[in-house]
Amino acid sequence: MSRRRKIAVWTLVGLASLLALVSSLTVWTKRQLLNTNAWTNTSSEMLADPAIRSAVSNRLVDGLFQRVDVAAELRSQLPPAAQNAAPAIASGLQTAAVRATDAFLTTARAQALWENANRRAHGTLVKVLEGKNVRNLTTANGEVVLDIRPLLARIASRLGIEDRLAARASPTTGQIVLLRSDQLAAAQDAVQAFNRLSTFVALAALALYGGAIALARGQRRSVLEVSGASLVVVGLIVLIVQRVAGNQIINSLVKTRANREPIHHAWLLETAMLRDIAVALIVYGVLALVAGWLAGPSRPAVAVRRFLAPMFRRSALIPQGIGLVLFLMFLAWGPNSGSRRLLGIVILAALVSFGIEVLRRQTVREFPGDAAVAPESAYDAAHKPALN
Repeated sequence: MSRRRKIAVWTLVGLASLLALVSSLTVWTKRQLLNTNAWTNTSSEMLADPAIRSAVSNRLVDGLFQRVDVAAELRSQLPPAAQNAAPAIASGLQTAAVRATDAFLTTARAQALWENANRRAHGTLVKVLEGKNVRNLTTANGEVVLDIRPLLARIASRLGIEDRLAARASPTTGQIVLLRSDQLAAAQDAVQAFNRLSTFVALAALALYGGAIALARGQRRSVLEVSGASLVVVGLIVLIVQRVAGNQIINSLVKTRANREPIHHAWLLETAMLRDIAVALIVYGVLALVAGWLAGPSRPAVAVRRFLAPMFRRSALIPQGIGLVLFLMFLAWGPNSGSRRLLGIVILAALVSFGIEVLRRQTVREFPGDAAVAPESAYDAAHKPALN
């Protein structure tokens, strides 16, 4: 390649790598944070996590005991000689209430209430962020809230303070504000940009990789290997962001040490799809590296092609069928649950089929007949002129 062509090729590879990194983040945002089913499933997993459930139980009971002065209620019921013990008894009752609430949150009824509240709140949030009107909620007035009042009422009933809670609680008790009206306009712009960019950036990265390989005439196999290596590096960077950077963000924002463990668990659950995307990028990169090696001049690669030559000469359908089976097995394993979209599956299937056909044609050209060829002479005849 000329100097100008080399600069163009490696510039395309660099831009494609950058877009692959950006695409992994935008895809995760769209398919995890902005997908109601994914959000609801993750919220259920969070409530099933012991550390997160314990934190939720403590927060709920704290809210109930702030609304209901249990110590004053006890003091009014105890004889004068025992009234000074009311705060200690109230503290013991609060500890017992936390354990009872934690046990209740493990039940199917509590999990259904929690899941329904998250589904309704997130569904409303996504509709608003996409610019749709939801009742009287617009960018001028209203709030998007997570309404856990049914769950709070059920807990109060189990603790025997339902009447007192109803008498003293404010109308907003049990409502967690997710987004306020003065934040909606900016959030809508960001979400609409994500919706436009998520698919475009992924396709642009793939197109840039393809353009670099097509432009690198005479060195396409090397550029394919470098492209695969860049995907592996991008996947590792995303994994580092998901694990290491996540820990740093939590430690810097959460000052109370006791709250770090449940928030850390919530972060890992919420970014599980980001981890899957990173694993998928690494797998795709490794496959590209293997494909480049398999088409190369090394003795093991030539031996593999010689072994496959009879099957490749017999029919083009056999390797395509084997490739289809392996591709379906890969989809079933699914390191990236967030990428199972029809367009992505079709593009991946087309790339796999194209790669198999390219390898088949190269192998048939190298080993056109059934005549036995000595390993050394086959290697020399096929590759020494090219290497020279």
